[in-house]
Amino acid sequence: MMKINMSKKCMERIAFYGVIIGCFCVMLWMIAKPYFGVRYNYILGNISGEDIISPRDITYINSKETEKRKNEVKKRTPVIFDFKVSINEDVMKELGLLFNFIEEISGTELADKDPADKDLADKDPADEDPADEDKIKNINEQFYIDFDETLLKDILTYYDIPLYKEQLESIVKYILVTGLSIYKRNELHEYDERGIILKKIKETEIIHETIEADQIIAEDEVNIRVNEFILAHYEELSPEYRNVLVKNAAFFLRPNLFFNSEESNKLMIEEIKKVKPVLNTIKKGAIVIRRGEEINEENFPKLKAITLYTSNFNLRAIVGIGILLLIILYLSIIPFMDEGMNIDFKNYLIFISFTFFTVSYSYLITLIKTLPHNMIFGVLVPTAGITMTAEALFKRKFSFTLAMILPIFLLLISGNDPYTFIFSIGSGLIAVYAVKNAEKRSDVLKSSILIVIANGLILTAVGLLKELTSREFFTLLIWGAGNGVVSVILSLGTIPFFEILLNIPTNFRLLELADLNNRIMKKTQVEAPGTYHHSINVANMAENAARYIKANPLLVRVAALYHDIGKISNAQYYTENNQGESKHNYIKPSLSNSILKAHIKIGVELAKELKLPQEVIDIIAQHHGTSLMKYFYQQALKNEGEGIEVDKK
Repeated sequence: MMKINMSKKCMERIAFYGVIIGCFCVMLWMIAKPYFGVRYNYILGNISGEDIISPRDITYINSKETEKRKNEVKKRTPVIFDFKVSINEDVMKELGLLFNFIEEISGTELADKDPADKDLADKDPADEDPADEDKIKNINEQFYIDFDETLLKDILTYYDIPLYKEQLESIVKYILVTGLSIYKRNELHEYDERGIILKKIKETEIIHETIEADQIIAEDEVNIRVNEFILAHYEELSPEYRNVLVKNAAFFLRPNLFFNSEESNKLMIEEIKKVKPVLNTIKKGAIVIRRGEEINEENFPKLKAITLYTSNFNLRAIVGIGILLLIILYLSIIPFMDEGMNIDFKNYLIFISFTFFTVSYSYLITLIKTLPHNMIFGVLVPTAGITMTAEALFKRKFSFTLAMILPIFLLLISGNDPYTFIFSIGSGLIAVYAVKNAEKRSDVLKSSILIVIANGLILTAVGLLKELTSREFFTLLIWGAGNGVVSVILSLGTIPFFEILLNIPTNFRLLELADLNNRIMKKTQVEAPGTYHHSINVANMAENAARYIKANPLLVRVAALYHDIGKISNAQYYTENNQGESKHNYIKPSLSNSILKAHIKIGVELAKELKLPQEVIDIIAQHHGTSLMKYFYQQALKNEGEGIEVDKK
């Protein structure tokens, strides 16, 4: 017999853990399904065969807009030109050396000349000094620069004029200081919007200066800029002399601005790196592409973003959710353990059933419901109704555990929406509090007022945090009120079902059983009036005692009312129902003992027929205990002398 009991317990444990593992696997699949991967194999031009819905809030980089921004940055990023100051110094040095050399070979000093001796207006460049040929030959032989013969003739013609050297040097210096490029003006136009950074390279430092493209001198406009300078500073000069200065200056001028492609590219890369990607967000539940819609340039990036998010099998996320589920299931077992660490299998399986139902219902919502951005997922789940039903059917530890666990599951299945967690845990705990002392079904109906108010306050806070518009806020409150009403309707509709299915002694059912107008109480009153009044007296006393020790007074009262229903069939054999001579005087004590004991067995059978709660049946079966019926035992001992055997055990 012991082996059979052990085998039965072992099978019960295997079945229990099998159910738990099964529920764990199914709930893991429902909660972590987005992480298992969904692939959409569409290309441009295809027709979608389904509604493609975003499973989460997905943020992706808008490549087209990001590239557009990068191109705009490229157009605005200045280029870098190296401004080589050393070239300026070399040119001015060469110019100074040339004049000094001419002075040496001419044997004259410019400072000794009287400016009045040579008038520019009377100077004729065609007039050649015979000695100039020797000087030109001498210069070309001894000077390290090969000069153009025409240039040297011009210089020899005008060098002894004091202003000539000064004018030529100022023109050359102006062009070089401004910056002379090797590019033509039409080539420099592409930098008009971008601008130019001059990198002035000196011996001891490097200076960066930002300028406009039209501030530097192009290769094809040197003569124009020289003429402009001469007219601005020496407007009294004759056209012939101006032309000489332009021609002479052009020989000495050299480009000193050079495009630095390496540093320009480096600067552009740095500026492009500063460009923040354009991020677009696809809201959870948004229909990106409808069934029958063509995949085009506009919706294809969104499809790629969803595919990138959903096509990957995210093992780490799945394992993380699995570990969290295991922890939740393990912690939820603790309230169902007694002091001996034995698990209340029946109630825990019911608890798992409630949890499984909630997760399954929530999963279905994620499949068929597209939520607007102002809605929160938790409003669509009647968490208050589930915890309210649990509080009415079972003990506080059951409903409270459910109120703490369900919001975590809803948080996971809603895509980690914190507002869903806040609403669910607040609504669930308020519902537990609202029906904790409910004794009539109408009390549950009244609790809807408290739940609706609580939902409204929670959603008010949520609406303020989400900065909703007045219309969105009002819509959310309507949904919250509906959630409270539906929760109460759900609770009132399911409580009677579980009361009958699981034979649970809820306060509502106990109150109905305590009604003295029900059929069995009426029958007891008619057929066993003494037992009827006895039961009422016992019920009153037991109820008061239960209140004093903080037991369940309603359960105790019902048990007391029904504890002697087994006496109905043989009511005349019980003293409280017999006002005349006792019938036990005419039968054997052993038979009297059997009749009196039989009312317990009969009462248990009748209670089962009436489908009374098991707690009441247990009290009926135990209300006489195992004590000795002394009166009939003494009567039997008296008859022992007459040869009748007595069982003294």
